[in-house]
Amino acid sequence: MTHPTTVASSTSRTLIPASGVVLGFGAALDCEIRWDASVLSDLARSYGVVPDELVGQRPICSERDLVVSIMGYFTRSAGGERRVDEPQVIEEFCARFDRVASIGGTCVRAAAAMLRLGQQATVHLAFESDQVLGLLPPGTQALVPDVDLPSYPHLVVQYPAGARVVTDRLELVATRANRLIYVNDPANEEIALSPALPSAVAGAAVFLVSGFNAMRNLPALRARLDVVEAAVVQRRASGTEGVVMYEDAGFHQPEFAEVVRSRMARVVDVYSLSDEELVDAVAASGALDLLDADAVLAAVSTLAARLGVPTVVVHSRHWALAFGPTAGRYRDALATGTALATARYAHGELVTHDHITSVAGASPDPAAVAFARRIREIAGEQVTVVAVPTLEVPDPTTVGLGDTFVGGFLAACARLVDEQSHPAAAGKAP
Repeated sequence: MTHPTTVASSTSRTLIPASGVVLGFGAALDCEIRWDASVLSDLARSYGVVPDELVGQRPICSERDLVVSIMGYFTRSAGGERRVDEPQVIEEFCARFDRVASIGGTCVRAAAAMLRLGQQATVHLAFESDQVLGLLPPGTQALVPDVDLPSYPHLVVQYPAGARVVTDRLELVATRANRLIYVNDPANEEIALSPALPSAVAGAAVFLVSGFNAMRNLPALRARLDVVEAAVVQRRASGTEGVVMYEDAGFHQPEFAEVVRSRMARVVDVYSLSDEELVDAVAASGALDLLDADAVLAAVSTLAARLGVPTVVVHSRHWALAFGPTAGRYRDALATGTALATARYAHGELVTHDHITSVAGASPDPAAVAFARRIREIAGEQVTVVAVPTLEVPDPTTVGLGDTFVGGFLAACARLVDEQSHPAAAGKAP
């Protein structure tokens, strides 16, 4: 079934219809807690958390397990996503903090980012919920499967740079801001597909595949991939121009990542992932120095060779780059995605088009500029790179930055396809 929402009357920019962009898959309600180091310190102290527990990943079956997991990421200043065995653990933990409710999921956050540039989208949800539909960006169309599975709020933890957690056994300091996501979500673990998906994809200039990282049933996952792959093949056979993009993510079942990766590599134009996901994808040992052009190029070229896709896109806090024989055509898309994500980092949900314009003109990080120069020297036309602007932000938003980058990137791709299809009207675009 398809659900339209109403275009807000406050939208001042001319909107491009949603039918040209299809973004999948899934959405959820997020419980975003307000960071409170004293509460975390008290919990770590009362549960007797010790440093030796903060290495590796274990099942999260209790609130103590959840606290250990958070502290493990925190001690590395890392971000990530994990599944919690019981939704009550998330509910009890959230109740200890001030919190706000929002809508999450790559496809819906990307749709919200695109709308700020005047591009509407169709999103594919995992379940029907009046609350979720009511929180979708104005003008967004929704494809909804006919399923009856529960979905519980996702826990989102943001911590700022310099945050401290101190107990009698721990003294941890975050060197940079980051975010963590914890979920128990049967509907998004299933990702049932709407029968309307193939026809929607057939006419779409832009199609995003994401969200399969939460699935836990391998036969069901393969069945979903069969449908998606067939829809893309049918779309290409019909002569539809545009971009099909896959956005990687942290898989709850790590062994499923390669299943999705190998299937999507057959049909996508762009394979996109974060720097942390790049490290996982190439099975690199230790952290990747994001300002070491030789090391980054080695990792990206290794992944690109294995996937065989036209373009690999990597987004990080320092830069965004495209690598491959078609990388050059995505420079504007990289710049747009970077500007949108940086504006969200600085202004959160309150970001405006003026903020985006201001960020786009800000001075980039000198170290990132040097990185960009070096990687172009050694990779030549195979790489296109955009440095992230330098901003001093006292209270940054770290949730949804990758999703926002994806939205900006694909909005630029959709606009380019539209301009190529209607060259006479290109100069009149908003």
